[in-house]
Amino acid sequence: MKRVVIVGGGITGLAVAHALEKSAEACRVHLFEATPRLGGNIRTVWHSGFTIDGGPDSWVATKPHATRLARAVGLGDELIGTRPESRKVHILWQRRLHPMPEGLVLGIPTEVGPLAKSDLLPLDAKLRALFEPLVPRKDLTGPSDESIASFVTRRLGAEFSERLVSPLLGGIFAGDAEALSVRACVPQLVEAEREYGSLVLAMRAQKARRDREREAAGAKDGETPSVFTSLKRGMGDLVTHVAHRLRDADVATEVAVTGASALPPGDPRGRFRVETSRGAHIECDHLVVTTPAHAAARVLRGVSDDIADELASFAYSSTATVFLAYRKFDVKHDLEGTGFLVPASEGRPLLACTFVSSKWEHRAPSGQVLLRVFFGGARGADVLDADDDALVRLAREELLDVLGIERKPSFTRVFRFDLASPQPGIGHVSKMERLRALLAERPGLYVGGNGYLGTGIPDAIKQGEEIADAVMASARR
Repeated sequence: MKRVVIVGGGITGLAVAHALEKSAEACRVHLFEATPRLGGNIRTVWHSGFTIDGGPDSWVATKPHATRLARAVGLGDELIGTRPESRKVHILWQRRLHPMPEGLVLGIPTEVGPLAKSDLLPLDAKLRALFEPLVPRKDLTGPSDESIASFVTRRLGAEFSERLVSPLLGGIFAGDAEALSVRACVPQLVEAEREYGSLVLAMRAQKARRDREREAAGAKDGETPSVFTSLKRGMGDLVTHVAHRLRDADVATEVAVTGASALPPGDPRGRFRVETSRGAHIECDHLVVTTPAHAAARVLRGVSDDIADELASFAYSSTATVFLAYRKFDVKHDLEGTGFLVPASEGRPLLACTFVSSKWEHRAPSGQVLLRVFFGGARGADVLDADDDALVRLAREELLDVLGIERKPSFTRVFRFDLASPQPGIGHVSKMERLRALLAERPGLYVGGNGYLGTGIPDAIKQGEEIADAVMASARR
């Protein structure tokens, strides 16, 4: 029986273990998580009737892997979308909240009317964006790459990039759109330019295709599906249900893997030896590391300096989320929509704010509201030097200025995520190619998780399932 060691109990590591448990190939699975809890960045707590997702609050509905896993572990009836009446997103610009124009796909306009009516952009910027189909395409194959901001500026203009697309796409990574790789972060846009020669034409075609698919599926006229999917009791339910399905795997929390090494070349099975913080030594046929790259580098230093050096070069940023609960009649603002994004040029300490109780059902008791404020990231690291009380004060100051909320919140909660947000910079795709080539020289060694390929929960689960497939294929051989 093949022995598999999984380092890291986030959603990728859990997806590996779950897929192996379901497989026809019998494997002895050991999963080690250094912290007291599973789930990685997925953290859900419950307080006085509030459901609070400290980390990600949803996944992209069009990516199937997370929804499929949720259904597989018995959460099909718990899936929810955002409130249909509250899907508007705002941009904070010059101390005012401006609705993001309707008809945007990945921040790219597909309709002229909503863009023309928006007061977020001046007329010349709107005209520049509408002439996007005339912009020559650029070859971004091979080692060529470009930042998100540079790519969008080239296609749609500087003001469109600054006020709309960069806050939206950069915010997903809590990163700087001037530094993030468009090929790594939003390859759909690169493919759209390559195939259509125009982002506007490509997104119009994509929108029309999805409208036809919804019509074929029997959707009612005017019925727009939610872009995001979550769970009634919060994202932590996904972690709990996957973990409970691991009947045979040996899952250990508060046990760190302190190092790993390849067994001597004479070993006919090409195995690995893993050391844990409790002094145990485990020999395994397959070693799967699903931690952030900087932690994976420390674990794999004894296996390969080249792999460790490549992993150590991956950049990450730290973030914090501050939750504030209020009685509804203490908040004069209507909190219409899902929240607001903040362009870097505004010079504010916060990255964004989510109107949690407006965005989702099942998040706050009747007569209460819940807000989430984001701090940190690539352009706000200094803010995180403050303690939790200072972050709460800063959040209240920002909400007073933007939303006019003067009253003291009924309770607050702060979550911190240290070096947990990947920052796939320019050249990340080439870096991943080098890493894959190095891993190919070490059969039985796998690395995956958020920030390697894609972003978000579905991509992390997809990587975990692909790693499990590779382990099973190797076991059959």
